[in-house]
Amino acid sequence: MNGSVADQHDTPPSPAYDASVFVPRFPRGLLRDLAADALLPWIAVQVLTRGWGVSTPAAVAVAAAFPAAWIAVNWVRRRRLDLIGLVILVTLVGAIAVVLTTGDVRFVLLKAAPGAALFGLACLVSLAARRPLMFFVARQFTAGDDPARLAAWNERVGIAAFRRAMRLLTLVWGLAFLGKAILWGAAALLLPTNAALIVIPTLGFGILGALFAWTIAFARRRSTQGQGAAA
Repeated sequence: MNGSVADQHDTPPSPAYDASVFVPRFPRGLLRDLAADALLPWIAVQVLTRGWGVSTPAAVAVAAAFPAAWIAVNWVRRRRLDLIGLVILVTLVGAIAVVLTTGDVRFVLLKAAPGAALFGLACLVSLAARRPLMFFVARQFTAGDDPARLAAWNERVGIAAFRRAMRLLTLVWGLAFLGKAILWGAAALLLPTNAALIVIPTLGFGILGALFAWTIAFARRRSTQGQGAAA
């Protein structure tokens, strides 16, 4: 009798679905990644085009060097792909391709549309995988460079509810980014340039803000459900 009780205590419990993993945290190194991937390219484009009179395609090409270099640094130091930098790099390269192909500076308004469309398609394609794309994006935002958090995050793949949640996140973000790319394209092609300059960033920030708001609400709801199940 005592032996069976001891055996029960020695047997590790089966993993439960910890919904609190979805609650956004501010991981170590995220500010550094965002600065290298997003802030420095934006500053480079503004300085080169407005301060030095450099053409937009040339300025965007220079700006692409920052996320490209940071992707290489992360790979050499940690053997880990910087997904934020990759998305921004694809966006900048897409901008260069669009401007050079059309020869029309107006089409620089479309610079983010190819990257958004590719990210949306990548999300939808990855739904067939055990680890869809948002698993890796959420891991970077949640775990950062913390080895313990990274290991804990990877272990949750064995939990069916966690996999379903990651697929739902990936589906929603994929469809939203495809919709954003379509709306950006329509605004750039159909609206007057002055109006498009206002509408396009407004659409971008609005859709992204709605996505983050939905994701946080989804996280909190799952966390509450997980705490209720544990009780």
